[in-house]
Amino acid sequence: MEPVSLDEYYERLGLPSAASAAEIKRAYRRLRAQYHPDRNKGEESAAESLFKKVQEAFEILTGQRQAPVRAQPAPAAGTRRTDMRPARASTGDADRGAGAGGAGPWSKHYGESGGPMPVRGANRHTQLHVPLDVALNGGEVLASYQVGETCRQCRGASARATVLPCSNCAGYGTGYDGASCTACGGEGRMKSAHWCATCQSKGVEYQTKSQPVNVPRGAWDGQRIVVPGGGFAGMHGGQPGDATFAVVIVCGPDFQREGLHLSGELEVDFVTATLGGPLTAKVLGRDLDIAIPANARHGSTIRLPAQGLSDASGNRGELRLRIVLVMPEAASHLSEEERRRFRELFARAAQRAGGTSL
Repeated sequence: MEPVSLDEYYERLGLPSAASAAEIKRAYRRLRAQYHPDRNKGEESAAESLFKKVQEAFEILTGQRQAPVRAQPAPAAGTRRTDMRPARASTGDADRGAGAGGAGPWSKHYGESGGPMPVRGANRHTQLHVPLDVALNGGEVLASYQVGETCRQCRGASARATVLPCSNCAGYGTGYDGASCTACGGEGRMKSAHWCATCQSKGVEYQTKSQPVNVPRGAWDGQRIVVPGGGFAGMHGGQPGDATFAVVIVCGPDFQREGLHLSGELEVDFVTATLGGPLTAKVLGRDLDIAIPANARHGSTIRLPAQGLSDASGNRGELRLRIVLVMPEAASHLSEEERRRFRELFARAAQRAGGTSL
């Protein structure tokens, strides 16, 4: 008996033959959901066939059942049991799917037309640090994150070509006596001479991707923003996965945060603070019309309801602005006579205040 090459089952799941058990499980779950007959109305027959192939590949690669074997002529009389071990899958079998790939020594490892099924790339989940003004007003944030993409040098084929079934145990990892194979250490696979220096024969190389992300107005902490096609590259021509960002709002040095409430400073010239009146100020990227009460003191707080951060339920915090008195720009242009009258004006006001207190 000769076992069917395991490469075929890895290809069904869209994985290199060096894939880990966790990668096999993730690929199986994704494809199982994709090809489930209940999700392919009108194409149940074709979907069920693919569904069964995916199920079979998963069970064989996870050891739940043995790979099918090809019949060979019965051994001659007197042949020892150890000589009846399944022969190593031939290089031609392991490299089945040869085609014009145009990637140097790995070209023979590419699938033919009608080869492995296209597999959608995995989604990429990461945080998106959003400045306070963008969270309030909306805008664009440039996100940088790493994604795995098919190796440009070997086009992902080196992973399949590098790890082949062990010639001593035919990929089973054990002998007929149940003992671990000494040639491969029980792994069932051994490295071949093929090696891609670009991806270290993993078939995948990691690159930093810069992706502009549109943040909606009133974004909140933990809000999910999905960028279609921003995730990991697909395999065998499959569509890329999505990038899912979790919003993390970042406060700068000028503002503090307390839940949904924001606190900062507001510069007010002492004339406006004394007389009171409207003041238009640019705060966190917005032009706000603020009513300054007469005789506003330095350090007093103006509260603006519903001008703070939002949450997922639509609640809004308040914006708290602490008044910081500053000199008006025109103060440097006062004449000596104007300054004298100004002193007299405040002196008379002080006298009235003293008289009232008596």
